[in-house]
Amino acid sequence: MSEVHEATIEWVGDVELAALFLAASQRPNCVATSTEEDDEIHLTVKVKHTNLQSLRDDVDALLVAFADIEEGAKGSNQE
Repeated sequence: MSEVHEATIEWVGDVELAALFLAASQRPNCVATSTEEDDEIHLTVKVKHTNLQSLRDDVDALLVAFADIEEGAKGSNQE
């Protein structure tokens, strides 16, 4: 039996950003789910890999994509 490493990223926010986060989560080794509660989206992304360094690389890339989305949203709100 081989090892499987898993990381979970959870995010809560508005519907517009959730669509962008869900799109960014559509990559190998990632499974994204979302639920809506009280006009907010609860997003959970699970990343799995058999190699710990590969898991870290996947999570890092996902967090960079999420940060870019948030920065873009902040920039468009300030205009």
